[in-house]
Amino acid sequence: MNYRDTILQRLQQRDNQRSIYHDIINTNNQLLEQIGLLKQKETVIRNELQKEIQQKKENEVYSGNQERVLELDRRIKELNEERIEMYKTQSENAQRLVNLNEQLRAKEEKEIQQSQLNIRLQQEASVLKKKHELQIEQLREKDKVILTLQDELSALHLEMLTTEERNKKLKTENDQLIQRWINKMNEEAENMNEATQFYENALLQARSSKDKKQEVDSLTDDSNYSILPSKIHKRMNVNDPETHCITSSSAGTMIAVGGADKKVKLYDAKTGSALYSLSGAMQTIMSVCFNSTDEMILAACTDNATRIWSLGTHRIRHTFQGHFGKVYAAKFTADSNRVISGSHDRTLKLWDVQKGRIDKTIFTFSSCNDLCLMDGDGQTIISGHLDNSIRFWDTRSGLGTKDLAGVHQGQITSVSMSHDGYSLLTNSRDNTLKIIDVRMYEIVKSFEADTYKNGLNWNRSTFSPDSNFIVAGSIDGGVHIWNVKSGKLESVLSGHG
Repeated sequence: MNYRDTILQRLQQRDNQRSIYHDIINTNNQLLEQIGLLKQKETVIRNELQKEIQQKKENEVYSGNQERVLELDRRIKELNEERIEMYKTQSENAQRLVNLNEQLRAKEEKEIQQSQLNIRLQQEASVLKKKHELQIEQLREKDKVILTLQDELSALHLEMLTTEERNKKLKTENDQLIQRWINKMNEEAENMNEATQFYENALLQARSSKDKKQEVDSLTDDSNYSILPSKIHKRMNVNDPETHCITSSSAGTMIAVGGADKKVKLYDAKTGSALYSLSGAMQTIMSVCFNSTDEMILAACTDNATRIWSLGTHRIRHTFQGHFGKVYAAKFTADSNRVISGSHDRTLKLWDVQKGRIDKTIFTFSSCNDLCLMDGDGQTIISGHLDNSIRFWDTRSGLGTKDLAGVHQGQITSVSMSHDGYSLLTNSRDNTLKIIDVRMYEIVKSFEADTYKNGLNWNRSTFSPDSNFIVAGSIDGGVHIWNVKSGKLESVLSGHG
């Protein structure tokens, strides 16, 4: 039953209660009409009586009409008594009417209160109904959210199981790598012991021979010690307003230079004469790299692309496009089958040289200024970033294995591995260079000088062939050389304007 049916029922009950008093009111009205008629009759009778008395006086026939007068007096008394009785009845009916009106007024007030209460209850019921509907809708939404969360939970559980399996696999591979590393260290230790024994035997033989000095000199020539330059050996004019990168071939017979003229220029390392130029880049070249056989050369460009030229045909072999930012660094793997590039778009990309397409993308969280390979096959990549961090990446899984933050107080401009594969050289805008032991991820040596200022985000540094020295260029044109063991600045080569 709705509120309209309730109001109609209340109104019908009120009409039924009021109909009870209709008979009383009608009876009272009839009595009032009868009283009025009786008053009229009394007036008529009085008038007739006065007329008769007047006639009696006039006609002096009072005695003959005495009975008539008595009869009229009797009728007047009856009428008076009847009128008194009517007044009493009228008074009682009026009192009953007043009482009934009071009762009716009380019931009407009660009915109004009930109606107001009913309206208020209906309003509350409407509000509660809306709340109920809202709660039902919320429950439906919560059911949907619960289903979504259950799906996400299932997906996360599956991902967790997959991650656990991958961790187990990685742990197994890590154990294998550790064992390989231990075996390699043992092998190198044996080789070093053999070399030491050979060196000691050679010295003993040299001391016992008459040509001791010549024997020692020959041993020194056969070793791989670096000789520090002290003056300019040869000057090459590359005719480029800005030279950003330079590297030598694996055999040391050629030098490649790249810069703002959008060309890779190759020179003869012995004579310094220009060989030829490789064109095809659309913007500045930031990095150049020979492959291990010196058959190809790789260049990273600010036109968001990485290009490979064939040194046999002097033509572009591949153009790798896929970065959305400037490419600052690129390297070949040892087998020349893959290329790794680092970009300002916060990604590293692995390219298949044989197929000429992208193989994998690694998101690095920050712009990459430089990269290097920790091992020749490129399974581990080391990258230096704009956020002052150095990151290690597993190219098989595409995941980071180590994040070194706080090594430098400025952005990393260069990362370079030593030839033994144990030390990492870093260069930074905080004007310091540091060597990190990649086995323990610890800083083993820090280098700086009052005259050394790193002024570019792509300023590189490198080890000497025997890893006993490190070298880096300063913004004033000076080439600084430090001794790795002592940390001392050995020399500053000048000559650049």
